[in-house]
Amino acid sequence: MYIRVERREKKEASRCVKKLAVSVVNSNTQSLERCFIVTARSEAPRITQKFVIEIPANDEEGKRKIPIRNSYGLAKTFRITSSHPEIVKILDQLITVPAMGKMPCQMYCMKTSHLQKNMETLLYISDAITNAQEEAYSLTLVFEAS
Repeated sequence: MYIRVERREKKEASRCVKKLAVSVVNSNTQSLERCFIVTARSEAPRITQKFVIEIPANDEEGKRKIPIRNSYGLAKTFRITSSHPEIVKILDQLITVPAMGKMPCQMYCMKTSHLQKNMETLLYISDAITNAQEEAYSLTLVFEAS
């Protein structure tokens, strides 16, 4: 038996659709045993806020806060994750925000020796219950040279 995979990809401005055809073929008889079609769709995150965070060379801790907003009429719990968790560490990933209110999200911006001077990362704001992404915040980290 062997497995053959065909891949087709269709890219648009803000999303990508991938289709895979996976065939399982009996190598002795050359007959098709099974066939599967797998489809995956991805979309660019909806960036709703942009922040520029300056980190001085003498700032060893790199602790920062940004506001997480709730535009709903009910209190809501959000899960906050980072696109670069090795650089931006979220202190409390679950934040309950009151209706039409805001709460601070505390994070550490970690310095490493191989970082560029500027770096962009995303914070994904998701519903804690359904795990559906609500929005994304763009963070531009500006590391001051030492």
